[in-house]
Amino acid sequence: MGGREGERAGTAITKQSLALPTYKSWFRPWLDDPGPWEAWRLETEEETAVAAALQDAAGPAEATLHGLFGDQADVFGGRALVQHLAHQPAEAEPLFRAALAIAALDHYRARVAVPRAEPGGSTNPANRDRWAVLRPYLIGRVQHGLQSNAADSLLWRAILGRVADNWVPTALIGRRLERHLMESGLFTSVAVDLDLRPPVPGGRVWLRGETAKTLETVKASLARRQPVLVELLRDPLVSPAAAQWVVVYRMETAADGWTTLACYDPALGAAPLSLRLRLEDDALTVREPSTEEAGPAVKALRAVTYATAAPPLFGLRRWLRWVLPWGLFWYLKRRWQVFRSRKKGEKGH
Repeated sequence: MGGREGERAGTAITKQSLALPTYKSWFRPWLDDPGPWEAWRLETEEETAVAAALQDAAGPAEATLHGLFGDQADVFGGRALVQHLAHQPAEAEPLFRAALAIAALDHYRARVAVPRAEPGGSTNPANRDRWAVLRPYLIGRVQHGLQSNAADSLLWRAILGRVADNWVPTALIGRRLERHLMESGLFTSVAVDLDLRPPVPGGRVWLRGETAKTLETVKASLARRQPVLVELLRDPLVSPAAAQWVVVYRMETAADGWTTLACYDPALGAAPLSLRLRLEDDALTVREPSTEEAGPAVKALRAVTYATAAPPLFGLRRWLRWVLPWGLFWYLKRRWQVFRSRKKGEKGH
């Protein structure tokens, strides 16, 4: 083999060895977003159920917080923050978006086309009939989601907002040792220099470790072509009932360590949300398209505890669900739709 040919072969082998696999599902926002259903207004009993789910989660969150950090959980008001967030009023729009994310994932896993509103909005009788079935399903799903996730969500917020990265009171311990040594009369001067590391890190360091676990969960699920429901933690002062839940449907890691996640965010509709993130030694760096509504940067990603549920069916599939191989039809159609979108060069393919 000639010198130049050997160089080219060596370069090709090097590039191939640096290439990392891409993990992806068949989920796509432009195929799985339910479309412009009008956001709901919560009834009194629904607001009460959401409030009860948050308040019930406060106790377990406090217990875990104290188990991890002991009395340091109270030094900067960790428990107080949990109680404050657990008693925040429910917000209808964020809950509606979370319900849409859950519904999109339910329909994908059931291999069912997501129901979309017909023209005319609520003035269309067909939309009213569908909404009469969809609304209680969505309400039940988001309430169940809060019951399963509020405790962890409260815990993460308290650790981010009220626990220091290195929460062991090194300075206080050092001063007490110096005082005891001086009071012993054995020394004329004492200088204590301690380097104590906490058994469990706090703050951004703890969140970095938990986010790494989330990314492993996402990778393992996408390897099976299954998208993952993820909470994007931005502001520790925002209630879990107003959290941003997205569906991660594609993951690609570059040789330089940056990972790109393609996500479905109901707030963006059919447009994909792209997150570029990198795990540093003690923190997480996230880059996303700059938009006016982006708000605070993403501080952590938490895999949402999710139990699959069968969505309501409409049309022929409702009456002939056991007669025809609907799941196979969905799969073949989805493969064709994804292939066609790739040929058109759509983003997030």
